[in-house]
Amino acid sequence: MMEPLNYNNMRVYTKKPITMLRSLGYGMNDLNGSAWGTLVGSYLMLFLTTYAGLNAGLVGTMLFALKILDMIVCGVIGGVSDNLFRTKIGRLLGRRHALFLVGAILTVVCFPLLFMVQVGSYMWYFIVLFLLDTAQSFNNIAYETLATEMTDKAGERVKLSSVRMFISAFGTFAVTGLPAILLSTLGNDSAEAYTISGIVFGIALCIGTLITYFTTWEFSPKYVEEFEQDTKTSEKKNFLYALREYKNVLKTKACRRVCTIYFVSYFAKDCFNTVFFFYVAFVLGLSQAMAQTASSLSIIGLIVVPIATFFMYKFGPKWLWTVAFSLMIAVLVYYLGLHIMNIHLSHSAAFITILVLTALFQIGRQTMEYTVWNVIPLVPDVDSLVSTKLRAGTFAACQTFTRKLTGAIGSATVGWILALGGFDKSLAVQTDSALLAIVIAFIAIPMVCLIYSLYLVRTFNLNPETHKIIKDEMDRLKNGGEKKNVDSKTRTVVEDLTGYSYAEIWDANK
Repeated sequence: MMEPLNYNNMRVYTKKPITMLRSLGYGMNDLNGSAWGTLVGSYLMLFLTTYAGLNAGLVGTMLFALKILDMIVCGVIGGVSDNLFRTKIGRLLGRRHALFLVGAILTVVCFPLLFMVQVGSYMWYFIVLFLLDTAQSFNNIAYETLATEMTDKAGERVKLSSVRMFISAFGTFAVTGLPAILLSTLGNDSAEAYTISGIVFGIALCIGTLITYFTTWEFSPKYVEEFEQDTKTSEKKNFLYALREYKNVLKTKACRRVCTIYFVSYFAKDCFNTVFFFYVAFVLGLSQAMAQTASSLSIIGLIVVPIATFFMYKFGPKWLWTVAFSLMIAVLVYYLGLHIMNIHLSHSAAFITILVLTALFQIGRQTMEYTVWNVIPLVPDVDSLVSTKLRAGTFAACQTFTRKLTGAIGSATVGWILALGGFDKSLAVQTDSALLAIVIAFIAIPMVCLIYSLYLVRTFNLNPETHKIIKDEMDRLKNGGEKKNVDSKTRTVVEDLTGYSYAEIWDANK
């Protein structure tokens, strides 16, 4: 009989100071997330329709169908992750860290396969994309729990997320920058530029995930068992139980509101990014290399992150989100003005214009993304105050699925709109209806989504200060404090962030 594991001596369960070096190690996995999100949102549609010869409408439908399958995968992985500590493999490797190993293997194998040109082969791309979606689910669901479990201090979580977003900005730049360089070197119509990029990205992203695996830690099985001991239920942990857990997580106001802001704002970004290349090539008449050059301005994110960090500490997430959405809307208004006034620019003037507008949009986009990833690690504690459970994996599955769904629906919507507009990839000059379809997907849809996002953040009040109130109240109740002794300020904050009356919180049935 094997001796019980001594969790105190295991690296994966040993807490350490949050140094800059460990923050960098934590952030390396986000090369994966940023690269995948940018890939799907930027030039996957262009690659599949141009080089693989697939119909834009059918590609959109394929991507949408993949996300329906991914919804099932995310649901299974999220619930499994929260309960994996009950198994031998979960106790040995960590209920979060075991997922990283699966994700890393799938990534290094499948990423290069995605950019192999298989003309007309929907099945090839469907299978490869499904496997990569699954890899992302393993990586992301594990990853989104770590900041919450590595430290309970909001300031340290902001530090982790800030370093993460700096690395994310570099990953976004690499995904757009490398193909731009290769297209300029190998030729504007070179499929090999994308194939080489796929090989490089597959290796680099796998290494990034493994670095995070070896430099981070999580709650030990003993800690989880002790936390849930007093309020655990005898209900069987089956599929129906998992579905109720997802439903209950989204009943908590902060969880639901973050997922909604996340979905709507990223949907706007994905539509903009997906159609950007079509807009530059077919509306402005510029080359793909020029479009890639403009997209590579995402490197601005490396400058934005430290500035956004300063303002996060000074003004909080609501202020940052408001600035980000307002800037992105202003860029779209400018594009809309060019279209409505029917202003035609020379190639050089058009190129300079998209460089300036892209730079401004990237500042807004990076600020938006920085903000959401600084808020997400704070949310599971709000849910724990409601439910008495540590189900960060379940929330991570919800927001991971949200991210994937935005990319899929964004690509699908773009594909359907282009198909309805009569877009024909073989034509150098598109019909008026096709050009209108491009403008609708590029400007109108993102603008509506960003205006709604701006509306949603007006009453969003989760920040480091209110998180501390939530955490302190949870600790008080866990240590035997009575609900009747809550002070008025704490009651107000708890009810605002949870969406429940104070009497309803700290309930294992929620």
